[in-house]
Amino acid sequence: MLTSLVRELPCNGCHVTSSYFDTYVLASLLAKQHLRLECHPHRSSMSSKGGGTVLSRRNYRLVPDTDKPKVAGIVHEKLLSDYLHHVFSPSNKYSAPSAAFRKNLTFQDLGAHLERLLCEGEPGEDTRDQTVDGRLGPPSVVLDHTSGFEGLLFVDDDLLGVIGHSNFSSIRATTCVFKGKWVYEVLISSQGLMQIGWCTLNCRFNQEEGVGDTPDSYAYDGNRVRKWNVTTTNYGKSWAAGDIVSCLIDLDEGTITFCLNGQSLGTAFSNIKIGPGIAYFPAISLSFKESVAFNFGSRPLRYPLQGYVPLQSPPSADLAKAHRLLGYIKNVLSTTIDTQEGKLVPKDSASWQLHGEPTVLVTLAHIFNYFAPLMCKVYLVEDVLMNFLLAILEGGGSVDEHPLIQQLLDLFWLLMEDYEVNECLKQLMMSLLRAYRFSPIIPDLGFQIHYLRLTTAILRHEKSRKYLLSNVLYPFCLAEHRYDFSRLNRKYGF
Repeated sequence: MLTSLVRELPCNGCHVTSSYFDTYVLASLLAKQHLRLECHPHRSSMSSKGGGTVLSRRNYRLVPDTDKPKVAGIVHEKLLSDYLHHVFSPSNKYSAPSAAFRKNLTFQDLGAHLERLLCEGEPGEDTRDQTVDGRLGPPSVVLDHTSGFEGLLFVDDDLLGVIGHSNFSSIRATTCVFKGKWVYEVLISSQGLMQIGWCTLNCRFNQEEGVGDTPDSYAYDGNRVRKWNVTTTNYGKSWAAGDIVSCLIDLDEGTITFCLNGQSLGTAFSNIKIGPGIAYFPAISLSFKESVAFNFGSRPLRYPLQGYVPLQSPPSADLAKAHRLLGYIKNVLSTTIDTQEGKLVPKDSASWQLHGEPTVLVTLAHIFNYFAPLMCKVYLVEDVLMNFLLAILEGGGSVDEHPLIQQLLDLFWLLMEDYEVNECLKQLMMSLLRAYRFSPIIPDLGFQIHYLRLTTAILRHEKSRKYLLSNVLYPFCLAEHRYDFSRLNRKYGF
């Protein structure tokens, strides 16, 4: 069934050969949806409250083998080649051959072509495996919950959030540094008694003495507005829930500095002990029910500081690949194929839309073959996807005026595996909630409104909303009350 569909697609009275399609990609796309493709070019399904063509099962449905569906959007060989070369333009424009000399590109060749483009500039295996100079520990930095702190603290499943469960409990990270300039961030969830900073492996803490109370530990206390290293003096500003503390250590100069919401509080300690056998761990002591969340670099730092690097290296290769793939998606969005005139027509970003033409869908299927696995990683979701979606809404207007977000979510559910979409949406929603909570408060609440608008746009997408409400936002409430989604749809007009 599928072979005949791929090899013989009617278009304007002519037949298109299989050279225009990567059979595997199209077969995977259809098999995932348990469909045989039938496009309806004269019938556009409108996304809920969003407008625009929906890329969903409503556009592509089961038809008998004897049917011959009319498929719009298939283009002739030269126009297809021009389109693919335009979408997948190399990062170095000067290395791209002119149209007269470049090789004809088809869907059958696209997989290898895209693989070559994505391999450009990738670090070699020997470079990738090198340890970072100046630090000791695993590549992924988390809190060390195995060092005798059991029962004194509650540590989140991701080993980055912690809640005090005793009079005064302490915990350190799994990685230490002994040379260079390093930074990590602490997201303050409550404003009570806490001492945040650095300690060496030899420091011993108890329920009365914590970070900053021993000779080789140093801490900032925004509750009492003081700094601690055995003795204490006034330092810094008072913190509040929602603030972010940046903890900086310069092991070349022997100094420790703290920042509050990106503003330096000045050098807190100088002439700290450095040299052979001395390495410093991120550490915290906190009283009962106080809570924070750490960011050692698993997510983009909210306030990066020039010259200082996070303890956990960013996924540079994946980040470059994700940005490049997003660029290809933008090229698809910004280009219309005019089959009548036989040319490519650019579109203004304000009019970007997704449509269900087979040429566009199969092109996007190739892109998502590489893009989808990357969107399961929190760093890439926050740095690449969230910023892209926020940029769509920057023009202002109501959420209804931006159907592209609805269409992109349709595309995610169509071209990604369910577990990939689930993880992507989970990380995206948690990143939005975190950004909302830990954004600086200005009189017009501009930052908070920006994140709320995107959250609203995502929740207006029916399938995404059902997953998020059931599994991310209110899982316990929904399991208890078995919420009726149809009532939610009727009440709020989703």
